[in-house]
Amino acid sequence: MEWTMKTTMKRAAILGSIAFSLFALAQPAAAQWQATAIGVAEYDTEETLLLLGGVSAGPGGPGWSPLVGVQSYYLTYKLPTETQNVFSVRPYAGLRNNFPGGSLAFTAGYAFVSDDDRVSPVGTAVTDSRDGVVISGGLDHWGTGGPLGYQLLASYNFGGESFWGRGRVTTRVSQLASGGQFRVGGEVAYANSGDFSMTQPGLVAEWHNGTGLILGFGVGRKLIADGDDATFFRLETVIPLAR
Repeated sequence: MEWTMKTTMKRAAILGSIAFSLFALAQPAAAQWQATAIGVAEYDTEETLLLLGGVSAGPGGPGWSPLVGVQSYYLTYKLPTETQNVFSVRPYAGLRNNFPGGSLAFTAGYAFVSDDDRVSPVGTAVTDSRDGVVISGGLDHWGTGGPLGYQLLASYNFGGESFWGRGRVTTRVSQLASGGQFRVGGEVAYANSGDFSMTQPGLVAEWHNGTGLILGFGVGRKLIADGDDATFFRLETVIPLAR
């Protein structure tokens, strides 16, 4: 019964994502579609490595519009007697609201995780440690000329009953003649899955080229309850693919 229910949920999530994607693609061509890729590489002093990438797409312009995408990651970490390797892929669909100076998005998808029965919670920025339906939300506010920018991200995996959230604030420290800028700031992330919980404060530095490309570097500490704390180092990028 458990296997049948799990399989049914997977099929429903896939069919739902496909149906939503077809609906989105059928929208009037007047709203030009935009696509964006993201990439993250994070390594810590406990030899945990996370490589994450994703692509999302949706119509541009103000107001609410469909959003579709896929996110995948590769994770490797040390266990007492072996090294665990995990691969995950999550297609998703949802809605995004573009407003002056920012955007707000809500999505739902299904995570497919390799060997999910053997995966242990570790200090990473992912909730997809088990197969399951995942809901996510994200708020980005870069303002309309002021120096401060804000970001709030959160996701919950019903299969693993795991939560991850992060808040980030940055400020502009240098404006380039080309329209680009340098930004610095701080962030705090929190993850929880069963008996595992982690708080992750850090500092970030970002370079924006003025046309949507962002390169960032982060460093901070993973404060793990009843576990070994670690220092992390992170590289991340946002790449506009079509505008």
